[in-house]
Amino acid sequence: MPKAKRNLPPAKAWREREVADWNTTTFCAYLSDRHAELYGIPYVPGRGGWRAEQGMIKREITEHGPEVVKRFIDECFREYKPKREYPGLNFTFMYTYMRARVLPKVLAEARVNRGDDVRHEMTAEELADWL
Repeated sequence: MPKAKRNLPPAKAWREREVADWNTTTFCAYLSDRHAELYGIPYVPGRGGWRAEQGMIKREITEHGPEVVKRFIDECFREYKPKREYPGLNFTFMYTYMRARVLPKVLAEARVNRGDDVRHEMTAEELADWL
C-alpha cells in the first residue's frame, strides 16, 4: 500500500516544518537564512556550487538523519569565527574542514539524548589481556 501523502509546508519553509521532514531544499534555505542572520551577507555555496552542496547534504541526511545534520550545521555556525578573508561559512567548508571535529560531538550528543549511552566496563580478564 502506498505511503499516505502528508500535507507538508513548502520545502523552503524550514520554520514551518518539523526537522524530521527537512530535505536538501529545506537545508539549503536554512543555510541561506541563518547565514544572512549571523553574518549579514548572502550565502555563497562552496566549490561545485549548489549541486555539490546538495549532494553532501543528501549523503549526510541519508547517513545520520535530518536532526543530526541540523545540529551539525548549528554547531559549525556556533564555532566558526569569521575572518576578513573568509567572512562567511558554507556547507562545503563545514563538510570538508569541520566534520571530523564537530560531527563526532554531535553524534555523541544524539546518542545520549536517545538514551543509547551504553558504556562497556572492562572485566579484570579483559584489562589483563589489554595490558
